[in-house]
Amino acid sequence: MTTFALNNLWSYLQGLSLAKADREWLAGKLLEPSAVDMKTRQQQEMVKESLTRALNEVKAARREGRKLQTLDEFLEELEDEEAAV
Repeated sequence: MTTFALNNLWSYLQGLSLAKADREWLAGKLLEPSAVDMKTRQQQEMVKESLTRALNEVKAARREGRKLQTLDEFLEELEDEEAAV
């Protein structure tokens, strides 16, 4: 949100006649992370961990002279797993 939009929102909120309990509820809603934010963070963390593991596997394979799985082999493996479910 832009500063202008935030100022307009603040002006609007100040114009409301909110009881103390209503203000506390609103403050809680503004401060608590939303379920979408949490899910997004969890997904980002999972992707980061997966990519880190994959990179470490590539590095280890190179050090040890192992042949890595091709993309086609990987996709075929995923399709086989999906078909088994």
